[in-house]
Parts: sequence; structure tokens; C-alpha cells
Amino acid sequence: MMIQFPKFSRRDLAAAPRYLKGAALFSGGAVAGAVVSTVAGYALVSTLYPGASMPAAEVAALPPAPAMTASAPTLARAPADIVPVAPRDALPLPEAPRIALAAMPPARGALPFDDTADAARRATLGLQDGADTSFDIAVPNLRPLPRPDGLVVARAPAQDPASPRPRPRPEALVAALSVETETEVPGIRPAPRPDNIVLAGAATASSDRRTTTRSAGRFSGTCGRELARDMPRRPSGAAAGQAFFASLGGVSGSDRDAKVIRELARGNVPAFMRELQPVTFRGKDSRGADTEIVICVTPDYLALGDDRDYVRVPLGLPAAARIAKAFDMTLPTPHMVDAIYAQADVRLSPAPMTPGPQMSSTGYFLTHNATIEGQLRGRGGLVAGQKKDVVMANRMASKPGRVAIYGWHRSSGSPIQPVSTVHGANYADYSHGVRLVSKTAYLNGRAVALDELLASRQYASLLNKDGPVPGPVIRIASR
Repeated sequence: MMIQFPKFSRRDLAAAPRYLKGAALFSGGAVAGAVVSTVAGYALVSTLYPGASMPAAEVAALPPAPAMTASAPTLARAPADIVPVAPRDALPLPEAPRIALAAMPPARGALPFDDTADAARRATLGLQDGADTSFDIAVPNLRPLPRPDGLVVARAPAQDPASPRPRPRPEALVAALSVETETEVPGIRPAPRPDNIVLAGAATASSDRRTTTRSAGRFSGTCGRELARDMPRRPSGAAAGQAFFASLGGVSGSDRDAKVIRELARGNVPAFMRELQPVTFRGKDSRGADTEIVICVTPDYLALGDDRDYVRVPLGLPAAARIAKAFDMTLPTPHMVDAIYAQADVRLSPAPMTPGPQMSSTGYFLTHNATIEGQLRGRGGLVAGQKKDVVMANRMASKPGRVAIYGWHRSSGSPIQPVSTVHGANYADYSHGVRLVSKTAYLNGRAVALDELLASRQYASLLNKDGPVPGPVIRIASR
């Protein structure tokens, strides 16, 4: 069988050498690319594993790189709990490995190689025939620099892992908090006593209550008996405190309140109760002006009887407000109660009794009264701390039919009882007391109506932390 080859034109045959030459050049470029890739891979392996790519003798013969040390200026004024760390020994940086690449002979292939041109290029580079054409590749050092000489590190404070409890309270503080005292504890009173208020004189052993007169700042007048003139003189033959309460028998609640205020209204109160005491408030009014307000308060909680035999009488809000109006007085605000305690001549410690329904019994009233007398020991002047106060509070405007109670200050100056309106208006127990405040106050030495100050946007904040007292509340406190 005869194979017939395609016939090519003379023109195609003439172009065949040019096609063959292009194919040869393309093949040569592919071979050269493969060789370069091989050399680069060899160089990378030699860099990572220099010992594997060089004979041991050649590696040993390489000169070591010069040692380098890094230093930094020492940090100035390191804190006390910072300790310096000694600089590490200078570590020589690893030498830059030499990668020897043998001179590759020119590839001899299908295409002719020009030895004359190669010789000319070697002469241009200054190389002799047979000379070593290896070259060095400097590989960057990847090892971190040594720690600077002056570097310091923070040392954490030593802790005892076996004892996670906080540090113990100082022994002196424990002793101060564990002792109940009736005297002033320096530095923790709610507010300092005004410098120009004269303290009460020393107490006597007499059972009669001593009274004192104090002056304050611009206040040039006196509280005393003048502002208690609406308290009738105690009638001769009026029952003493113990005898009166013994006569009540089993009467309690509102009925007992009615009998008590009837007796009080006829003047059956101790004489010392008429010696009103000044309490001073100083500060800036709403316009920024320096202001002084003086109020006049009863020296103790309202009591029934004479100076030698009297009983403090807890009352519900309606009864307390009724007797306040009869004496032209009113009830204090919580802020007034704080000021009375801060400026008191005698501060007594609270003496709570066992809670329960019996808290409102006459027996509890008498027992707690005897406890207070035991603490007082005949001292007079302004006395505070022995009872909670029936007060006028802004929240009473939204809590109709409720009594507001506040106070019973500890020796630290903080009250046991925050403002509370949880009880109905007629509720009273042994811990409650009624401190009366004259409706005449002194604004910068001038006599003014206390009710007007309490309602004033300019002055009310000095007497009540909640600002102006609503009109209905002012009226509730004295009606």
C-alpha cells in the first residue's frame, strides 16, 4: 500500500526552517524555567538546612559573623515595685550562610550554542576559564534581638494564695464601733455645731431638768418660754405621769390619744418642756445669698406630768397635729430632725425593745420611758436620739391617711428609721415621739412665720431636703 504524503508548496517548504527555529526557542525557554525553579528550590532548602547542603568541612571553615549586642537607655525613675532585670549575655548573631551555586554549563541542545559569545561575556565580567562562579546570598537573620540592658519588668505584689479574705479591720475601729456611747464621737457627726452656740452647763445630780439659753449668729432673741406662751400653766393638783397612765387601764389607740391630749391641753406638761431650744441652719438660699434660719423646738419629746414624774407620750398623727395647733406649734421635717440631733446637748443611744403587737401597749410606753430616764441621768438641755419622730414629709401629699416616721439616730449620726409612711395615721408605738417646733422662726435675725419659710422656693431647701413643703402637708402637721 502506498502512503501518499501531502504535497507542500514551494513557499511552505521555504518557511519550514523558520517554524522549526521558533519551536526550538520555545522549548529552550521551558527548559531554562525548569532549571531556575530547581536552583531556587535548592537555595531555599540550603537556607533552612545549611548543614545538609554543605560539607561539614566547608561549614566549619566559614568565618563567624561579628557578635552584636543591643542596648537601650535605662527607664528613668522606675516605681518602687519595679525591679530591673540583668541584661542577658550578648548572643552572637548567626552567620549569614553562603549558598554555593556551581557554574552551570550552557545547555547544549538541538540549537547551536555560540562559544565565542560566551567567552566574550566571561571576559567582560573578569572571569577566567575554569574560574569559580559561585556567589554568596545573604539571608536575613530571623532571630529576635537580645533584651536591652535597661529594660525593667513589673513585679506583681506578693499575695497569699491561701488567704483570699480581705485585710482585717483595724482593731481601733472595731473597738469604736462595738461600743455604744452617749457622748460625741469626733469626726462622724452629721454636721458641726455652730461655733457661737453655747453648750449646756454641766448636769447636776438633781432630778429637776436644767434648762439653757443659747444664741446663734444673727439671732439676738431667745426661744425660751416666750414662744411657748400658748402652753397653759400646769394646774395645781394635776396628775403626775405614772398616776395618769395607771388610770387609763386597758384603754389604747385613738381612745388613749384623746385622753392624753385633753390632759396636755390643760397644761399638764413638765415646766422644762416650755424652755424651747434654738436650732440653727446656715447656707445659701436659692438666689445664692448667705442665709441663717433659727427654729425653736421643745427640749425633749412631748411628755405628760411634772418635772419629777413625767412620761413621754407617743401619739398618732391626728392627735399630734391637734396638740401642736393648740400650742401654736408644728411638726419637724426630717432635715430638722437631723439638725436637732447634730446640735443636741445630750445624744442618747437608741434602746429598741422586742417587736410585736405589744409595741403599742401602755406598758411598753412606760418601760421605754424608764429606760430613757436611766440613760439621761438628770441631764438637761436639748436631748435627742431616744425616739423616732413624727414628721411632716412631702410624700404625705400622695399618701393620705398615713403617718410619716423618721429618725432614731445612732451615735454615728445615721438614723435607724428612714422616712416611712407604711403605717396608718392613728398608729403609734413605744419608739415614736412628738417633738414640737414653734411656728415662729428667725430669718437672718428677723421673726417670720415658719410655715411661710417651708412653702418658700427661696428658703425651703434650708429646712427640708425635698424643697418646698406642699400646703396640704403643712396644714396636716398642725390642725
